[in-house]
Amino acid sequence: MIALPNNPLISIFFCLSIAIALVSFNPAFLIAVVVLSVICAAAIFLIKGRYLPRWTMDILDRLSDKTSLEAAYATTTRETPLIDAEDLAEKLKSRVVGQNAVIESIATQLRRRLAAPRPDKPLAVFCLAGPPGVGKTLLAKVLADELYGEKGHLHFFDMSQFGQPHAAASLFGSARGYVGSTSYGALTAALRDVPNSVVLLDEFEKAHPDVHRRFLTAWNDGFITETSDGARVSTREAIFLLTTNAASRRIEDIVKAHPSDAEECDRLIKKALADAQFAPEVLSRIDQVFAFRPLTGLNIARVVALEIEALAGQFGLKIAGAGIAPAILLKAVTALEKRSDGGVRDIARAIERQVTDRLIEARAGGASEIRLIESGDTVRVVPVDGAARLKLATGT
Repeated sequence: MIALPNNPLISIFFCLSIAIALVSFNPAFLIAVVVLSVICAAAIFLIKGRYLPRWTMDILDRLSDKTSLEAAYATTTRETPLIDAEDLAEKLKSRVVGQNAVIESIATQLRRRLAAPRPDKPLAVFCLAGPPGVGKTLLAKVLADELYGEKGHLHFFDMSQFGQPHAAASLFGSARGYVGSTSYGALTAALRDVPNSVVLLDEFEKAHPDVHRRFLTAWNDGFITETSDGARVSTREAIFLLTTNAASRRIEDIVKAHPSDAEECDRLIKKALADAQFAPEVLSRIDQVFAFRPLTGLNIARVVALEIEALAGQFGLKIAGAGIAPAILLKAVTALEKRSDGGVRDIARAIERQVTDRLIEARAGGASEIRLIESGDTVRVVPVDGAARLKLATGT
């Protein structure tokens, strides 16, 4: 294709020279070129000016301002989301207790990844390792909420449900001719509809190794293939968070032994996970492993207090100021420090069993605020409002 000079006069002279040459070569050919040029110019004029009949126009031309929409969309797709690592870390710390070092490191890493995304890989592939009940799953959920502000941007998958190799079809779709082949897999459909999201793969170690390997393309090449129709679904805007309880005690010892050497700590933790049956090719695609520490001391009390507050909220009740007796939380701390499994969840469930009926009664009595008081081996719920307290006591 011939590039025309930038100067208009030179361009006109250039075109006239070509026309004269064509006349001397073949006049009929010149006429055909002129006619074709006029037709093209008219078509461009009609399209640009939106003078075509409505049935031939683009839907956006008919029903909206396509030019403005195209400009706005181009601007949106070019924007790179930036975050303030310190601000994000503070927000996460206010909702996830006892994991400040992990939170600060994750916030810093995400800021770097969002500022300079990799062309053919997800924004991040992080593994959250540690004992159960220390906040791994909660952190992933809170992170999605703080980054995007909408629940639809969190794709949660309980990987313990994919313990068989054929279970991969539920995530990535079924081959044609098999049951379910008329619809997308859960993961491919989620990323197709909401690509900028947090993908939480909870208890990743419980999925079958064949299911693990299906994620290699997602993490290495920036897409996953929907089995039913072969479509490629991008993963470049996703943040993958894997949680695992595997080798938690060994990982805890590694963190204690290498508190200031992040690279060596990451290498040793990945080796521990490899010994716990994580495939080497899977571990090599994980950007970084973050080790969560067991909760101790007053951090246990803080988490239990938050769990009680959330439980009361389910019944439309608020905990009054200083409304949880210290003895209740102290008992929870003592109980949890004596055990090595279950985490805060088991303690919270034990309290839930004791107070749920009392919470129902308090709500039925018209209470809005309550206090929790220890009474021997049980926990009592006392309405703060005087009228509600009287109604609850008299049963009227």
